[in-house]
Amino acid sequence: MRSYSGLAFTVGFAILACSDPPPSDPEVLRTPTGGRSNEAAGGASTGGRASGTGGAETAPAGGSETGGKTGKSTASGGNPGSTGGVAGSGGRPASGKGGATASGGKSATASGGKSATGGSAATGGTGGVYDADRDPDEPGILLHVTNGCPFDLWIRAAGQGAVLEPENAQLEPGASQDYVAPDQWPAARVTAYGAGPNAEGKLQQELDKVEMTLGDKVINYNITYVDWLGLPVEMLALGSGDDCEVVGCYLPVGDVAELCPDDLLSGTRCLSAGNYCSQSSHQSSDFCHALDDRIAECASDPDKYPGCEEAEGATTPQVYGCSGFFSGSPKWCAALNRGMLDAPDDGDIGKYYDDSPYNTYAEWVHDVCPGIYAFPYDDYGKTNESGFHACRGGTQLNITFCPAG
Repeated sequence: MRSYSGLAFTVGFAILACSDPPPSDPEVLRTPTGGRSNEAAGGASTGGRASGTGGAETAPAGGSETGGKTGKSTASGGNPGSTGGVAGSGGRPASGKGGATASGGKSATASGGKSATGGSAATGGTGGVYDADRDPDEPGILLHVTNGCPFDLWIRAAGQGAVLEPENAQLEPGASQDYVAPDQWPAARVTAYGAGPNAEGKLQQELDKVEMTLGDKVINYNITYVDWLGLPVEMLALGSGDDCEVVGCYLPVGDVAELCPDDLLSGTRCLSAGNYCSQSSHQSSDFCHALDDRIAECASDPDKYPGCEEAEGATTPQVYGCSGFFSGSPKWCAALNRGMLDAPDDGDIGKYYDDSPYNTYAEWVHDVCPGIYAFPYDDYGKTNESGFHACRGGTQLNITFCPAG
């Protein structure tokens, strides 16, 4: 059970648009047909290649609901220890522990407060679990977004067919915002920014994002550091299935810049190998040619490396980004990134990143944030290194930026 002492909650509404998908941000490209790139827009897939700046395969067919649904009601006023407001669309008041500072009032118990079924916060994470106790038959999926960072964040939740309101929610440290997403919401993501809207109404300084695809009460979700690691994040879905698990990175946010491998730091974000080498100013660097010889070896011996002969002439940046030939070859893309060319199907993660050369950014991500996507096909093999989960009978998804502060 999470203590909400001193947290400020806001009221959120989900605007569920049934018409066209939301306009693309300048930095967002939509998912190409039949595949996924590290620049595709929004959402967790049902398995397969990881997205980068968002990006996902679509969920099962089905339209978004019409109309809006109320998100979290604040616990306005109230005495210390009183029952807080209503969580989620049509949710019920539920006693919690601790207290949240209500808008314009005194300390009041946060809504929710029930221990989550289907998972718990990992060691080093956020502690108790917020559960709005939504009825499984209630329409929509509750998204509970919390800012655990020591600075303000601006939040945007968008996917195909719906942009959730408030579109540019500002969250102070410790504050949370609830939304109700449509039951059918493919290729969606929740993005955290470091600055508010500019004159054109666009949020500035994208820091990080999480991905999800919702369909028929199945919550497909994952964290991706395919483009960069900017903010550690935790996700936990609540539902009746056996894969409603916690996934998270519990690195203190201040350590991202401190520990980022040499030359990959850009502002406060640690750029992925693929992102770094996509920039023309870096393409002549040794780092962006580190795997060239291994690629040539893979392509030169079809008996030893069957199916890799078509990689002839491919480049290190294409391996880092699983593009070109490697967009259709998860096995060899993963093997070259992990330094596992001679044992591409070995599921022992203890052997990964041991036989150089390999993707040193991916090695670092898996060291500081184990089990989270660091390159597009990081879910290849017997041991899934992607942190992807599919929660059936899902009712709620908790997202915490900077779970370790």
